[in-house]
Amino acid sequence: MNRLERISAILVKLQSRPVVTAKEIAEQFGISIRTVYRDIRTLEESGIPVCGEVGQGYSLVEGFKLPPLMFTIEEALSFLMAEKLIRHQTDGDTYDVFRSGMDKIRAVLKTTDKDILHNFDQNIRISRSHYAPPPVPANVLQPLMKSLLNKKQIRLEYKAGYNYETTCRTVEPLCIFFMSGIWYILAWCNLRNDYRTFHLGRVISIKVSEQSFETVHPPLDKLIETIYFNETEIEVRLHVHRDASRDMGNTKYAYGLYEETADGEYYFQKYKVSSLEKFGRWYLMFADKCEIIEPLVLRTVIKKFIASLNL
Repeated sequence: MNRLERISAILVKLQSRPVVTAKEIAEQFGISIRTVYRDIRTLEESGIPVCGEVGQGYSLVEGFKLPPLMFTIEEALSFLMAEKLIRHQTDGDTYDVFRSGMDKIRAVLKTTDKDILHNFDQNIRISRSHYAPPPVPANVLQPLMKSLLNKKQIRLEYKAGYNYETTCRTVEPLCIFFMSGIWYILAWCNLRNDYRTFHLGRVISIKVSEQSFETVHPPLDKLIETIYFNETEIEVRLHVHRDASRDMGNTKYAYGLYEETADGEYYFQKYKVSSLEKFGRWYLMFADKCEIIEPLVLRTVIKKFIASLNL
């Protein structure tokens, strides 16, 4: 990217956000803070009304607009890839909204670029895994995003626990996150009077309430750190036959796999887990093709499970 392209891209970034810091610009374009200052000065000298406040960042004067810049074919192709992912990884309502946006993107492309995008569509495929989790039901993500935007409580009808018992909850959603092929929400649950994680594939119905959030929540980053990363982690090492590793699919990542190395027909696997009992129940599905290397106490946990079976 030459300097002119970079300055144009910085202008687009300024138009797309209320405030942009020099650090954000420097990190995105791989330049120094001093270079950011020079580029901003160039924009100002060309008549762009850039406002800058020490410790805050840069913004454009309220009401200032420039016609949108044309998309490059590389940008358009990246949107096409995003469209494929959204179609397979979200609910139908969210895909319909994105597809509407994609039609607007296609509308402003040059005719030759439209043809490229149309013909290239067949070259991007998303195949569903045999181990794919249940899809998000229709009309779930959009209400959730509205709830987050407007700070309104939602009422969930939800299949909870190992037995998928139907339960009704009133919750205050704080974030939506995607992990190992599954969409979740982190929310304050009025029933449990605590923060809970909900698997969106288990949602039966969802309705946005008119009731605003009643709980004062800590900053999201701090909350996530407290809930998900403050648990005592135990390292588990397994020696796993390649057939078992294949059969585990993506679930092995959900159970904490962070390293896997080949050893002939076997793999050495390393996991970080917070509960040996929970991990042990999952391990039992592959126990005939796996050897526990450490911790040895996990073997004791497995033996207790087997002894408790009513066979």
